[in-house]
Amino acid sequence: MQKPGTIGTRQFTILVTLITVGDSILILPAAVAKEASYDSWLSSIIGVLVGLAVIYLYCIISRLHQEHTLIGKNILIFGRWLGTALSIMFLFTLLINGSVYVRAIGDFMTAQILKETPSVAVVILLVACSLFGVRLGLETFARTSEIFYLWFVFTFLSFFFLLVPQFSLRNLQPVLENGLAPVLSGSFSVIAYPYTELIVFLMITPFVDVPQKLTSAFLRGAIYGGICLITIILMTLLVLGPVLTATDNFPSYSLAKRVHVGEFFQRQEAMMALMWFVSIYFKVVLYMYGFCVGIQQLLKLKEYQLLTYPTCLLFVVGAIILLPNETFLLQAYTFWPLFDFSVAVAYPLLLVVWYHIRQRLQNKPTPLQK
Repeated sequence: MQKPGTIGTRQFTILVTLITVGDSILILPAAVAKEASYDSWLSSIIGVLVGLAVIYLYCIISRLHQEHTLIGKNILIFGRWLGTALSIMFLFTLLINGSVYVRAIGDFMTAQILKETPSVAVVILLVACSLFGVRLGLETFARTSEIFYLWFVFTFLSFFFLLVPQFSLRNLQPVLENGLAPVLSGSFSVIAYPYTELIVFLMITPFVDVPQKLTSAFLRGAIYGGICLITIILMTLLVLGPVLTATDNFPSYSLAKRVHVGEFFQRQEAMMALMWFVSIYFKVVLYMYGFCVGIQQLLKLKEYQLLTYPTCLLFVVGAIILLPNETFLLQAYTFWPLFDFSVAVAYPLLLVVWYHIRQRLQNKPTPLQK
């Protein structure tokens, strides 16, 4: 089996940050505001804190049979047949989620920017661009993320400081008007959309050059991405208010339209769109890469590159069939967190518990006991 190149902990942290932000930078403020209204900022903080616990669970899993990806861990921990079945389930989840990300960017482009362009054309173009990143390998697209990361941070900070004069603290009041229940309900989306989706990193954790620093790198990236999400939710509330945030499908894009400095620096929504393209591009690339490597390991192939073309086709077909229109996509967001939790929380917990049961039965120490 062909072994991909290794990546540094800094590159790993950057990838985690970009993919935590991913598509959430555009859709998450509306999803949270529909549940928590004025208290969406509280939901985001709670969601990020609980999300970090989910990330720590993934860090624990990464230390079980450290040299193997999640596919290899499944076979070693659950056995050949059950491990293969769970691996197929996991890969099917990568395919579904990856198709959703591709379709989301296609619907956004045709609804907001290229209104006369068919969504399928945007989907095909994005998948074709992602194909290059996947075929060049983990080391290449991880290094590329370092270049775009600096631009991403600069653009994000620019939006924040340019919008500060339009902040209105009244949009955050009253606090806890309807109690704690809506806040907890809103935090559910924050946990599900960015953090449970980071389970895909278990497909590349064996290829980090300093495994001892993996936990800190993983948590740092999740914290940086969480700060971005808390900030964007807070900004949409302070500028647009909870009502407009909840009713707008892409509130952060509408937020960028409010940027203006005099009469010469206005309507920077294209920059917001580009910032989103960068984060979601790397998310699609990583999901496609994880899917290809997983199939390669299940079939015991020498290399994964031959799988990239059929994988691209599957992602395009999935984006068209699974989500026929934007309305269906928005409705899917209401039940999608339950799907993410079952695959990305319940299944990893089962894996950890089963591993420790087997180790005890065989009288072997676990990584946490060493």
